[in-house]
Amino acid sequence: MPPRQNEKRDIRPASPDPTVRGLLALPLVQILPLEAGNRLDGYGETGEYILAASVQGGLTVAAYGQYILLDPGQAFLLESPGEYTLQAVSDGLCMVLRLQGELVPRLLEGRLSGKGTLFAGGAAAVRETVLSLAVLEDEWEQIPGATASARAFTLLLRLRDQPQSVRASLGSPLVEGALAIIQEDFPYLEGVDELANRLDVSAAHLTRVFTKKTGTSPGKYITHVRIEFAKLLLRDPEATITYVAEASGFANANYFAKVFRKETGMSPSEYLESSPPPSRNRAAHFGI
Repeated sequence: MPPRQNEKRDIRPASPDPTVRGLLALPLVQILPLEAGNRLDGYGETGEYILAASVQGGLTVAAYGQYILLDPGQAFLLESPGEYTLQAVSDGLCMVLRLQGELVPRLLEGRLSGKGTLFAGGAAAVRETVLSLAVLEDEWEQIPGATASARAFTLLLRLRDQPQSVRASLGSPLVEGALAIIQEDFPYLEGVDELANRLDVSAAHLTRVFTKKTGTSPGKYITHVRIEFAKLLLRDPEATITYVAEASGFANANYFAKVFRKETGMSPSEYLESSPPPSRNRAAHFGI
């Protein structure tokens, strides 16, 4: 049975022998269905490469103090990124590969551009590679390291051989600026008007450009990000509903509960009941 690409999955091939590992290793592959506002925080060691592909939906990549918006079909390679964040702008599917070894810069020589490189048509090649690895894991339980390295080698060749004309600009500076402000300051933003003022454009113009580029309005995206942050805070058994509401940027607990239900289909307490232990014991703490 072919793998279902919209199910969350981590693929961890076996480590290849030291000689192959020094040339090219693929220790982790992730299939990540994401809802708007979902985020993934990661860390890439010195010498590691993180290849993130936006298979469906818009995706931001935050690293090196910069925010990059990927359109569907684009992939971005981070070089020794340290801390990085992937966040969905709209509902979609992200695939991530962690690469190691000296062949990465050698195979992509002439394509790498310092800290990060865009491959505008790269998501299709990433998707094919990841789904083929999922099939192998289903057959073998764990993929041999040398086999995973061979698939990574083929993928890098496909990225290298993309026509130069396929490589596009990273997108709209206005939208990327808006995303950066939202992701950094969402608890304090009073709304789209303030966001537009900080970007020195009208709210109507910002909404038009943002919606065209991402498929969602800036107001809705701010709400998505706030709700996702609130879900994280709800994991703390000591946090009160008032604290969660204020820390996430909502005016009060009642308004927060109303928006939370609209976005998730559940009240905060119902969300806690649906969470795995120890979260299940916290519903009474919130009273909503």
